Amino acid sequence: MTLDGEYRQDLSVLVERISGLDPPDLDARFASCFDLDAGSYLRVEPAQVGTIAAVDGSNAMLLDAGCIAVALLRAAVCGFSGGSRQFRSVTPLRLAILGREERDGSFSALYRECFGSDPEATVRDDEPGRTAAVMRDTLEYWVALKAAERLGRSDLLVLDGALRVSHASHEPVLVQLIRTCAKKGIHLCAVTKRTAITWDGGLPLVPAALSLAKSLSIPPPWVLRVGEQGLDVTPYRQWRHGAACVAALHPRSLLAFKIEVPEPTDDAALKETVSLLAGWSDDGRVTGYPYPLLDAHRTARIPADALQQVKNDLLAGVGQAGFNPDVIHDLFGDIHDEFARY
Repeated sequence: MTLDGEYRQDLSVLVERISGLDPPDLDARFASCFDLDAGSYLRVEPAQVGTIAAVDGSNAMLLDAGCIAVALLRAAVCGFSGGSRQFRSVTPLRLAILGREERDGSFSALYRECFGSDPEATVRDDEPGRTAAVMRDTLEYWVALKAAERLGRSDLLVLDGALRVSHASHEPVLVQLIRTCAKKGIHLCAVTKRTAITWDGGLPLVPAALSLAKSLSIPPPWVLRVGEQGLDVTPYRQWRHGAACVAALHPRSLLAFKIEVPEPTDDAALKETVSLLAGWSDDGRVTGYPYPLLDAHRTARIPADALQQVKNDLLAGVGQAGFNPDVIHDLFGDIHDEFARY
């Protein structure tokens, strides 16, 4: 490859593709596609009433030998009311064996532990990364159900992500969570930091909603409900339970996010939900993003020192069991570590 050859050609194509995501008539095309006007944006007043509980999870690869891998998982919930955190719960770090489900059954065992039944679908041994994410989601849904038990009417439960599952085993769990919240009068929503949903053949949704709001002189906080018709085909459509919306939560922030609320949710309930999100989105560290979700993310995060400590404990354990340390290195050593030395 030469600098003036394939590289510059690839760079030129990339610039053209990225530039095409922000056409000069973006706001007009967006308004026409979804039949939107100024009245489509619901203005909200920030409020801190009741309790808001946010759930997030984390997973990190510990060891990977190709034929077998080990991941670390955990999930957390953080609850806020009266201007401060009132409770915080985090699951213990869990070790997940990946790539040997038929033999070891790590996912099935975790699912039974959380929900008291066997999963309706299992995981594939050749997708360790996806399996780790599915197991992390298992912990997140368990934590969310526990959080719903302690919340009351008009409180808000916030999930990181979307009101849809990416694995069939979680479909009955999400349905149970939605029904529990509806029965108790708990507001439920999911907030996505980065969404794959697009419209009109690949245009990103959130920048279009922001562009139209600016052209209509609508200041945040606001929420915009976006109809299904006009959106491009999205993955996992058969497991979706949320109505897609876009919300901007703070008047001095350029941030906006795709949020989802259960279907059906009327405009009054949608405004109440977003009002509570906006009420907790004025933290100076990430202004415009709900702080309880940031707190849950920080709580669930698995830092490098924790990962190293677990790795040390694991290697010490297999060493005490008489396993040859040279075999451990051969199995789990990463040749990229050697590359990095040069």
